[in-house]
Amino acid sequence: MRDNSDEARNKVRHGPIGSGTMAALLLLCVVALAATKPPPLARSAPFPPPPAWIDVRQPVQSFNLDTPEFPGLTLTYEARRHRAGGGQKDILTLGKFDGREPYFRLVLYRVGSEPVANTTLFVDLVRTAAAAGLSITRSLAPEDLATRFGDFETMDLDLAADRGAPAQCLGFRKAALEGSFRMSGFACGAPSKPLSRVALACLLDRLELAAAGGDRALAGFFASSELWRDPVCAGTGLAPMLLKANWIDQNDAPPPLRLPNDR
Repeated sequence: MRDNSDEARNKVRHGPIGSGTMAALLLLCVVALAATKPPPLARSAPFPPPPAWIDVRQPVQSFNLDTPEFPGLTLTYEARRHRAGGGQKDILTLGKFDGREPYFRLVLYRVGSEPVANTTLFVDLVRTAAAAGLSITRSLAPEDLATRFGDFETMDLDLAADRGAPAQCLGFRKAALEGSFRMSGFACGAPSKPLSRVALACLLDRLELAAAGGDRALAGFFASSELWRDPVCAGTGLAPMLLKANWIDQNDAPPPLRLPNDR
């Protein structure tokens, strides 16, 4: 006959105490797994979208600008293409903006399929200046300027670079070919000789199309503008040499830019 004491010991060995030990072991396993679980991966910052405009390496020079009136100033040529729409901006820059020497920057925009917002002249010039690392510190009301390409909107303004003194300049723009071809930029003279509107018109008069790239509308636009060259711009293109003095020497520059609240 089995001893009752042995049966009791078996109950103790296989009874509630054994179940509690198993639960404790399971709890320890869970704790150990939680401790060794790798931390969640940190969310990486999203990549910024690619720029809408990309630089064209070694661009074909589609436009020429003759500037014999500014000897010693370098004319640079660059181009940018819209990544999605295919539009192209050809940028001609004469000199380097420093507020002491003449400076001229002309942006020739052949619009592609990308949308183009209609903005005021001031907003357009602010964006053009920002793209060149410049800013407009003050401006006056726009005026029209007659050129061989038609009327340009122009604006007297002060243009400045970072930590530099502002320079008196003219901002300008024109949309042609139903808005598919746009011209805009800045023209600045020396502090002692601000650039006049006549001088700006003659600078634009010297612009020539070197390669239309199969764009018949653009080629036709430049060809038709030959009929409207201003003879005042002596020595420009097909214009006769009617004036002995060069247009850059004409004393028609505007007075220093002043606003109504200036004292």
